Amino acid sequence: MLSGHKFYSYAGAIFADACLKGLNGVPDIVECSFVQSSVTELPFFASKVRLGQNGVEEVLGLGPLSDYEKEGLESLKPELKSSIEKGIKFANQS
Repeated sequence: MLSGHKFYSYAGAIFADACLKGLNGVPDIVECSFVQSSVTELPFFASKVRLGQNGVEEVLGLGPLSDYEKEGLESLKPELKSSIEKGIKFANQS
């Protein structure tokens, strides 16, 4: 099992490799990323994205959710919204 920092390093390397493949024209590269989207009413959301020669070419939807998953998502939105607002505020101060 990978320790915390090794896991994030590995995940970053996998995502960077996927980005490079997409930029080089390899078709149908799909990875997860925290991106600006309209998947929910939140301005940013972790979603599957299709990568291509222009970077993120498509933000894919959530797909069908069970009632349990819908409830979980709704219960997390206030915390996610707060975190997003803090991130935007920080970015605007930098």
